[in-house]
Amino acid sequence: MEKDRGTKMIAIIALLIAVAGVSLGFAAFSNVLTISPSANVTPNSDTFNVDFSSSDTSLETDPIVPTKNPDSIAATNATIDNSTAPTITGLDATFTEPGQSVTYTFYATNTGEYDAFLKSIVYANVSGEQSTKVCKATGDTTDALVQQACSSISVNVKVGSEAETSGAVATITGHRLAKDAYEMITVRIEYDSNGTRADGDFSVEFGDISLNYSSVD
Repeated sequence: MEKDRGTKMIAIIALLIAVAGVSLGFAAFSNVLTISPSANVTPNSDTFNVDFSSSDTSLETDPIVPTKNPDSIAATNATIDNSTAPTITGLDATFTEPGQSVTYTFYATNTGEYDAFLKSIVYANVSGEQSTKVCKATGDTTDALVQQACSSISVNVKVGSEAETSGAVATITGHRLAKDAYEMITVRIEYDSNGTRADGDFSVEFGDISLNYSSVD
């Protein structure tokens, strides 16, 4: 009997050790893996772009032939250059009397990936001067008469459905040019029909005119 009891005790102890061993075998370990995502977005400025075009259906840079009133006066063709900052140059008219005008018609087209919003039309001063328009007498022309006539000569810009502007900064809101869309621009150089006449030749120089587009309104 004593022998059997000893055998059973050993067996029980062995069983407890086995259970303890199993418990240790199933002990849980943990390890936390942390993911910290982040991203930087730097849009390419080349994807926002508004260019000049001579066509309202495709991007073209043909010379802009003006409409003259009357047709007998002289005016040069305008030239589009979109290679860097889009520019149109060569808008020049030669008037012989009041009541004459020259109109150039071309287009702005959104060739970028964002909607473009026209924010302002800015009339800059003539380079080196304090005015957006400078008139100078030629030869023996009387300067006083030139300055009187100067106030009768203007350059006027109309963009899309906006009202025509002239000579001052025009702030614009809500003017959207969608991607791949076109809008008409007209530039009219005019000698008012009620304008003063000078007693000889004179020149008129205007400052640059900027159309400022933004990706936000």
